[in-house]
Amino acid sequence: MTVLPYWNSTMNMRIPSWFPFGVDYIPVSVNAHHSGILRRIASLSLRLNSEFLCLTSIQSGSTGNLLRESMFVPGQGRDFELGFSMLFGYSPFMEELVSSLVSGQEGVAAGISFCCLWDRDILRETFKAIVLVSGDPFFSEDDFLAHLAEALERRAPLQANLPFFAEKFGYRRFFIPYETDDPVHLEISRLLYEMEFDETRKWVGPSPEISLPLLFGLKMPI
Repeated sequence: MTVLPYWNSTMNMRIPSWFPFGVDYIPVSVNAHHSGILRRIASLSLRLNSEFLCLTSIQSGSTGNLLRESMFVPGQGRDFELGFSMLFGYSPFMEELVSSLVSGQEGVAAGISFCCLWDRDILRETFKAIVLVSGDPFFSEDDFLAHLAEALERRAPLQANLPFFAEKFGYRRFFIPYETDDPVHLEISRLLYEMEFDETRKWVGPSPEISLPLLFGLKMPI
């Protein structure tokens, strides 16, 4: 059963041609180039059958497993959002954790969306993701990441050694948009999205999508 609402926007991301789309040998430790807490979050999210994909903010710039070129390639990562956004690969366990976390947090919202990965003008993949966003200029990113890491520590199974084996033998990254969905729930969602009659909306309510907060972009000169 879906816990989080759906965003009404699809996320589009560009990855470099050298991105390890098939087998990734550093899906956890690559984040240590940015901060220890992101490495910790990346490791714990794998234990919940999810993956830390990216974080974009005015404080951190652009980082994460999908945006690692900003850590290594000079001149990359100069596009900042005046806000905060964070993407995780979808899993029911991560959805439940994020839902409970944001319910007690001010200034941040979470929902489910679909993310499109582009290599230049080639669509490489479309997958389901959990997207956290905040347009609050006073949003405390450090406090939120600390709370997120603590929540992951409490929820992630201690016996799950996936992060260790992912880096030792390689993490096979693949995305299947609907592998975690119940077909019945998908059909119900489709019918709700396609409602066109006012009388129908009066009885069953509006489409279960929410608007993505407005985030203003800032391009830094190279």
